Amino acid sequence: MRFTLLIGFSLILCRPTLLVGQTLQGQVYYDSTAAPVPFASVGVKGKALGTVADAQGRFSFSDSPDLAATDTVVVTCVGYQPARLVVRQLRQQPITIRLRKQPQTLREVMVRHQQLKPQVLGRTGTSGIAHWGVNSIVADSTRRREKLGSEFGTFLTSSRNCYVDDFNVYVARNPFRQVRLRLLFYAVRNSRPAELLLPADIQLVLTEQQHGWISVDLRPYNLQLNKGQKIVVALQWLDAVGETASYDSFDVPAAFPTPLHLVYTRNKSQDQWKFYPGQPSLYLNVQSWR
Repeated sequence: MRFTLLIGFSLILCRPTLLVGQTLQGQVYYDSTAAPVPFASVGVKGKALGTVADAQGRFSFSDSPDLAATDTVVVTCVGYQPARLVVRQLRQQPITIRLRKQPQTLREVMVRHQQLKPQVLGRTGTSGIAHWGVNSIVADSTRRREKLGSEFGTFLTSSRNCYVDDFNVYVARNPFRQVRLRLLFYAVRNSRPAELLLPADIQLVLTEQQHGWISVDLRPYNLQLNKGQKIVVALQWLDAVGETASYDSFDVPAAFPTPLHLVYTRNKSQDQWKFYPGQPSLYLNVQSWR
């Protein structure tokens, strides 16, 4: 998955040359139990290589000449402590990876008596010459699997203290029978996405080519932003089911260029972030106070 600019013409995405060889594979479980961790992210530190586990915690991705035996593979899922291993271990045999729950401190919710004011953070427009999307590829395609784990997001900053009510994203096209996305909120450190702000694994499941505005209620998570706090709101591609007869794509539009706004993308969960001067069609509804 990548952020594609459509300016009067379509840029053709090059088909990657696949490495014929070993497949790196394993399964992710919760601690010492037999319970799988579904849709865990598997990424090679600093590289655009990796995948997302399926609903049973199983994962596989193609080996690559770009991978050194000592490269670090990081397995993550929201609410769990990351697990690390090296590529050499995956090359030896299918491996079992066990994640431990991340201890969470319940956030204190402050009840305020002053009047709250509704506010929108982000872009409510639905047009744009830039698009974040994934190509429509048959269900058993290697290329579709290679898109798993891709992320895109954008900076949002609140001008006031606020509580977050909901998240909204506009899907312009969706050719799939089912799409699964993960919603992520990152703190910002050194102008880059850093630690996650929410302990819950929030997933969006779109069925039967669902498109238009998609909304997620965030009030149960008591997410509070401070005045001037910068965050990155991102979506991660987890899975897609179905195919279309024509070449089409799932995509979210964005205004481009927008010097005061940035879109962040990365191809895998441990890849380097790239950024562009754009503003995607996504926003938060919040309740703010001075």
